[in-house]
Amino acid sequence: MVSGGRAIDVRWRVVAYLTTFPMATELTGVLAELGYEIDSITVTSELVEHVAVDKPTVVVIHNGHHDWLRIVADLLRVRPLARTVLLAEINAAEEFLAAISAGVAGFCRPDAGVDAIVRTIESVRESGVAIPRSMIAPIINQLRNGRGHRICSAAGAIDVTDCEWQIVQLMLQRRSTREIADELFVSVGTIRTHISTIVHKLGALDRDDAVALIERGQRPSQVGRIVGTEPA
Repeated sequence: MVSGGRAIDVRWRVVAYLTTFPMATELTGVLAELGYEIDSITVTSELVEHVAVDKPTVVVIHNGHHDWLRIVADLLRVRPLARTVLLAEINAAEEFLAAISAGVAGFCRPDAGVDAIVRTIESVRESGVAIPRSMIAPIINQLRNGRGHRICSAAGAIDVTDCEWQIVQLMLQRRSTREIADELFVSVGTIRTHISTIVHKLGALDRDDAVALIERGQRPSQVGRIVGTEPA
């Protein structure tokens, strides 16, 4: 199919998980006009079954789903060909790195408009990634620091080791202590010790409070407390 001078491969599918996104209907309508095969889902449990095993699919998700990090990471474990686009206002390099670590391929502000979101989806379809220019330099600076990372939180910035950094990313994905241990090939006791250190560095009350402080630090406009689903 040819649309607007561009040939659209009809084998490409877009799965839209946008129940919290006000322009979802308009966006899916424009994508359908461009020749994409569209599926819209309303609950997380429907996501995997709508993403093909053997052909590429772009999954568009709005960060109004508070556990979007875990949703993306879980999806890519079983559907590695999927390419995810996140509609979110992200201003911190740490949050971009967490999203990229989870498997997000493209980013677009939800208020950027339907045309901008479509361009992001097409960039991910064509090149595999779509990262805002404003975040390239901060991300490179983070990577150049070598060992150790700095995490911004509502309680201030803290320095963490590489291992603590990995654990924080998995905590933000709402991974349990056992899941983190399995992912990093260490004991549950070791992960508990690291989590305790992270909690202490943040001056948090507990693991849930630590996650909330980090997320509030990365999203200054967010005032609600996001609580993790698993205890340390």
